Amino acid sequence: MKTRTPLTATDFYRYLQCPHWPYWERFGNPKERRPWTELEEQCQADGLEHEKQIVKKYFGEMHEVRVLSAEQGFEKTLKLMQEGVPIIYQGWLKDADWVGRPDLLERREGKSIFGNWYYAPLDIKRAHEMKKEYMAQLTFYALLLERIQKRFPGETAIINADGERLPFAPDGFIKEFEGMREAIERIRDGEIPEPVYRKSCVDTSPWSDACFRLAAEQNDIALLFNVDVRKLKSLRSLGIKTVDDAAELNPESLEGQALGLTLRGLSAIKRQARSLRDQCVIIRDPFEDKTKGLEIHFDIESHPPTDTDYLYGFWIKDTSPHYVAFVAETPEEEEKMWKGFLAWLPTLPPEYTIYHYANYEVGRLKILAKRYGDGENTWLARFASRMIDLKEGAREHAVFPLYFYSLKQICKFLGFSWTGDVQGGRESVVAFEKWLETKKRSVLESILQYNEEDVKATAFLLEWLKTYAKERKEYGKPYPWDLSP
Repeated sequence: MKTRTPLTATDFYRYLQCPHWPYWERFGNPKERRPWTELEEQCQADGLEHEKQIVKKYFGEMHEVRVLSAEQGFEKTLKLMQEGVPIIYQGWLKDADWVGRPDLLERREGKSIFGNWYYAPLDIKRAHEMKKEYMAQLTFYALLLERIQKRFPGETAIINADGERLPFAPDGFIKEFEGMREAIERIRDGEIPEPVYRKSCVDTSPWSDACFRLAAEQNDIALLFNVDVRKLKSLRSLGIKTVDDAAELNPESLEGQALGLTLRGLSAIKRQARSLRDQCVIIRDPFEDKTKGLEIHFDIESHPPTDTDYLYGFWIKDTSPHYVAFVAETPEEEEKMWKGFLAWLPTLPPEYTIYHYANYEVGRLKILAKRYGDGENTWLARFASRMIDLKEGAREHAVFPLYFYSLKQICKFLGFSWTGDVQGGRESVVAFEKWLETKKRSVLESILQYNEEDVKATAFLLEWLKTYAKERKEYGKPYPWDLSP
């Protein structure tokens, strides 16, 4: 019998991004695994550098375990734990086929097999908030430590991108963790999960082609936008397994028959399935234009490796529509860009509406306001209160025959084109890296062009909703917007 690979904290991260990721890594065809992109490799390298800087800044003297072998690394880590050193960096934990390597092991006061001290895990993350995958990894380390030191660490933590310690008590997460662990154990035994195809499968996992192939071969309900794993499981338990099945389901008769299946949710699933099967656009609810005063479209470009924003772009739809940009030509100029943006806000008219797509812009404004001490800025508060997420507007009013509802996918489907060398958010980050390296103005101009087309796309989508989503109806091929001059 083939020896199973160890269970690691990485398995839980991968499982939460895409349930098939741990399976494909063990049993998949390597030809279907895409190579890491330049940006992904850069982010990994920058993450390690950030980790080292945090350790140096907040923990000072510590003991680093440089051994790469789990066996030798655990032997060295155990010796340090027995000695009671305050901080262990990159230590190894091992028990049976569980293997973990938390960023830090921090000594705490309390009884354990070692004496009057025990250890708790800390992880260093580039995110600003606690996420479920971090909770799962910390719980894994806590349970592994319990096996080793005979003491469960009741409080763990991450050190976030701002250097803040965000505590987490893993004992309240164990039930959910065990459900994930059991699923991963079945995967380790060779059981392939049922099809799942969601955005994180594409954005994070290198196995997105394999995930799509698995779902498409069966015309599986996993192809339906915004149907989570719990609902997929419930639908399958009722015999609804394909897109065609979902397109013909009866919401009234299935309501409440399985976990998470409400009348509203089932109706949404049926509409999405019909749209995908018939390649039609369904206007489920008339769109109401909420624009007050000046119409403005807003988009941010960020540099994840340094957690900085370098471009705030606006499409101003006044009598002479034009593009306005605030640019940080280096990460160090972020504050200057931010202050320039704040200084611009009082120049806006009393009435205006800010459109953006998805919640990224809202989140980044909060982060930079906190970073530069502008949380009480009244002009910024006014600006934030005028923001409308057009993604919510599109989802609430229209159903598209698409697997995902990103701005790019919807607008390209509706006929909008991005014409420059930079075609997506990841490409803009790579281009910004190139700009930092070469200082070629043409590279920076390509990013500005991309951002300008992004805000124009938001305006395009709003105009489409105002034109074609005025009443409940369905649009089949040929679509009327394709026939417009």
